[in-house]
Amino acid sequence: MSEADKEDLDRAALETVREASAATCLIAADEILERLVAQGFAKQLHTPPEADPCLRVAEVLSGLSGIASFESRSGRTVYHDLALLSRTYARILDHKDAAELLLAEEIRSNSRDYPRPVPVELFEKTPFNLAPATIEAALKSLSCGQEFQDITSLTTAAGAVYLFSTLYLKRGYAAFLAEQDASLAMNP
Repeated sequence: MSEADKEDLDRAALETVREASAATCLIAADEILERLVAQGFAKQLHTPPEADPCLRVAEVLSGLSGIASFESRSGRTVYHDLALLSRTYARILDHKDAAELLLAEEIRSNSRDYPRPVPVELFEKTPFNLAPATIEAALKSLSCGQEFQDITSLTTAAGAVYLFSTLYLKRGYAAFLAEQDASLAMNP
């Protein structure tokens, strides 16, 4: 393959990932392959018959700056442009169809990394956009699952519900942080 063909293929692969990321979507290698072939890049992507052409796409993408990948819940490797979708946002997109896992992951992450409890209303807003009924059902499911026993809630004096992980925050400290957050929210 000539250097010009390689540059054209790289540019087309990059644009394919960017288009998906701009539409707030993750894209898998087989989908990228399909789009590149439709654009006329079949010759540049040619591999021996026994080889997986998706591995060729992965090879091309691995050489592109700003493109990240991870194994999705489905087991497929998905790609996104870091300038358009952060790693955190990409993970949220990957967990959209599993509200329990999404909530647990975000609650644990906030408790561990920041540390702070999160208001339950957070999950109704972008980027989560979950309906209150979905959140309620997910929280009920979390309370029943052995692997989620660390996820708990508390209610502030003003009646706001906050969620946190007991793996990373003690109840008293979480309550203090929630009261602080709630008072700031009421007095901007």
